[in-house]
Amino acid sequence: MRDSTMAIADLSLVSYAAARASASDDVQVVTVHEFDGLASHVPAWDQLANRAPQQIPTLLPAWIDAFLHHRLRSKERWLCCFAYREGALIGVLPVVITPHPILGISRPILRTPSDDLTPSGDVLLAPEYAGLAFCALLEEVRREIPGHLGLSLTAVRHGAPVLQVLRSGVQGYVRCSGLCSKFSFLNVQGRFDDYLAGLGNMRRNLKRFHKKLEKQGAVSIDRIQGAQAGMDFLETFMALEASGWKGRNGTAMADNTEAVSFYQALAEHLGARGDFEWYVIRVQGQVIAAQMCIRCGGSLMLAKIAFDEDYSDCRPGHLLTGSVIQDAFARPEIIEINHLSNADWEGYWRMTYDEYVDVQLIRRDILPILCQFPRAAAHYAYQRYARPRIPSRLKQAYRAYRRRGDRKPLRSADSRTVRKERLADPSSE
Repeated sequence: MRDSTMAIADLSLVSYAAARASASDDVQVVTVHEFDGLASHVPAWDQLANRAPQQIPTLLPAWIDAFLHHRLRSKERWLCCFAYREGALIGVLPVVITPHPILGISRPILRTPSDDLTPSGDVLLAPEYAGLAFCALLEEVRREIPGHLGLSLTAVRHGAPVLQVLRSGVQGYVRCSGLCSKFSFLNVQGRFDDYLAGLGNMRRNLKRFHKKLEKQGAVSIDRIQGAQAGMDFLETFMALEASGWKGRNGTAMADNTEAVSFYQALAEHLGARGDFEWYVIRVQGQVIAAQMCIRCGGSLMLAKIAFDEDYSDCRPGHLLTGSVIQDAFARPEIIEINHLSNADWEGYWRMTYDEYVDVQLIRRDILPILCQFPRAAAHYAYQRYARPRIPSRLKQAYRAYRRRGDRKPLRSADSRTVRKERLADPSSE
């Protein structure tokens, strides 16, 4: 078992002198500050992302474009650096520039695109030229933003080329590593029947749920791709999601205009080429469950799911997930299902986990070290030593506190009871 966190890197000066010398001779770096300038790089960017060993859609140009258009915070700006060698793209580094809360725009903090809708801020590098590309990209960032304090990378997947580079050190930066998340994934190379046989009673339960659903009317389960997977069905999904507990709590996609714009952009750019998909269950032609999926290379990301709670006794979420997994096993182009999350329901499907580590690169200078290093060291110490020692009861109490009051979602059974009471007594509304 690997340690759940990585130690703070050795502060000794380790350089990539040879790589940097080669970079100046062989690598051309182009920096873009406007959206129009991204277009010419997209075809090569897309090919590199789909071949990347991480196989995560947050590396795709469509995802980064949607993030930069719709997810930047107030006063933030961006740039994107592209590294080419002999005409071939070998690295992409999109950077979000955030003014320091005290030092302002003269000493900004940099990060790769990441937030609650973009769980990973990994870096796209060609594995065979990872060191060459990353050193050239960092040099370009230093030229473009000479006063920056550091660069943060969120949730970099274990085995990513950038981690291989950072283990040897990068000149001019101190590397600190903090929280290590474990996101689930499922290898779908093999036979679905063999996989299902290892899930205990799941096969029997799925048959039982499906028969129960068939009593409600004709059932169909479909995969939607291409133009049909774009804007039209996204509206249907948002209405379905808002009809459940997320709508009652105000956490549905429809309640967040920035999230709507973000997913609309993804649907528009990825839908036409077949990398934005939906799996849908219909009863008598009515959509009762839908799963949003996004393709990157051989990986299928399960991005969002929603179902009609009137059918919760039939477990439409289980049925839909089972159908997605079964279809993924049958598709030779799909290697893994990657949820980019760690949700409780994944335990039913016995998914395995891969590590994603947060990395912070702090400029090796007095001011950045004074401003950034103590916080990074404290964060590391908390994750490495304090967090594992917090009593489980205290953690449970804190989670219960966060879900307190009206923010706690009603269970499906409670939801049906409430609906029946309202129908019986309309005056209670």
